[in-house]
Amino acid sequence: MHPSTPSPDRGSPSSNQAKGWAPTSPTAIAWRLPQSHGSSRVEVVSQNAAGAPAGSVPRQWDRFVAHVRIALEATFFVLVPFFAPAVIVAYLIGAYHSHPGSVDGIYFPDGGFLFDLHVMWKAGHDIVTGHSPYPFVYPAPAAFLMVPFGILPWKLAVIAFTLVSIGSAVLALRLLEVKEWRCYAAVLACVPMTSSITIGTLGPLLLLATAVAWRYRDRRWFAAAAIVGVVVTKLFLWPLAIWLIATRRFRTAATTIGLGIVVVFGSWALLGFDGLREYPHRLGRVAGLEQEKSFSPFALLRSLGLSATTTRVTFAFLTLAAIAAIILIARGRDGERRSFVAAVVAGIALSPIVWIHYFVILFAPIALYRRRLSIAWVLPLAFWLVPGPESNGSPALILAVLAVAGGSVALAMRQKSLLRPRTAVTSP
Repeated sequence: MHPSTPSPDRGSPSSNQAKGWAPTSPTAIAWRLPQSHGSSRVEVVSQNAAGAPAGSVPRQWDRFVAHVRIALEATFFVLVPFFAPAVIVAYLIGAYHSHPGSVDGIYFPDGGFLFDLHVMWKAGHDIVTGHSPYPFVYPAPAAFLMVPFGILPWKLAVIAFTLVSIGSAVLALRLLEVKEWRCYAAVLACVPMTSSITIGTLGPLLLLATAVAWRYRDRRWFAAAAIVGVVVTKLFLWPLAIWLIATRRFRTAATTIGLGIVVVFGSWALLGFDGLREYPHRLGRVAGLEQEKSFSPFALLRSLGLSATTTRVTFAFLTLAAIAAIILIARGRDGERRSFVAAVVAGIALSPIVWIHYFVILFAPIALYRRRLSIAWVLPLAFWLVPGPESNGSPALILAVLAVAGGSVALAMRQKSLLRPRTAVTSP
């Protein structure tokens, strides 16, 4: 029965509770039949044992829930979003107290704080000073991307990169037409974003490029440039190129491939192709050091006892299955949007190395379906419960992390919801 429809013999429970006279226990219930012109109805009057209206208890409970909600929103949507910027400020003024730790098997007295940013800044600085950045863990285009930051002194580069990271995340959600401020706060408050800032990763920039690829999907050069940008810096998002083919954007796909080749080999040509021959070996070495400590499905299979060879064969089949799925999904209902989500998810799932900060990219699929706050935006806050930056080969921990990540996207896409899934953003 609809909540606003009265029962034939008395007011509906939801209506009664809204008026503040729902029965509570212990109660004394008196029935009276008021006289009206040719009609009658039964009214329920409820009192608690002390004689006070029974609705006082629900009203007190409602006030308590409201206070708890305000406290939680103030914590997670106001205070926590400032955590990472506050740490950066503390570092800049010399008040940051570091904790020793290891990154990539290398001991750092500061625990690897801003580790990625320092590696990339040094690569950009090397190019500025006329040196090759190699050995460098990223492809050559990533080194040239860091040239604007490499020009700056280190601490100014930290400030600039932090502002660019935060601005990229905000702009990405804006491009996807996210309306509610709490959605922006939820992104800035979650561990994938805070760790992106404190480690200094490209995650927020990849989120922005992913948003641009979708928002301008019907503008060939915009979409191609965005996808090339994510693939030549972080290879794992290559399924976005498959999505172009699956949605019959063949000219954009061809432009993407051609532009990617020009950018990759053009960047390496400017370096005299230094490091190109050794790069695949270096990439394999890094994967060997990190993949089983990460939160990837690859690490999960290895933690369950599968051999490296069996896991690689399994992933080869999974890669083919993912490509087929992206193509098949594109032909179904809401295929363009759903296949885009499948491509983003497949990129992360098929990567042999997945750190928690990778999941910041999943806010693009979430934003495609939810422009206002829902559980899909809030669930990633559960990453704060993860005990450390590495899985240490724990299958339970890897499963939990993947469940939170996958669950967030699934909850955003579900059709039966109090909040109807939004229509796709129209490409200009």
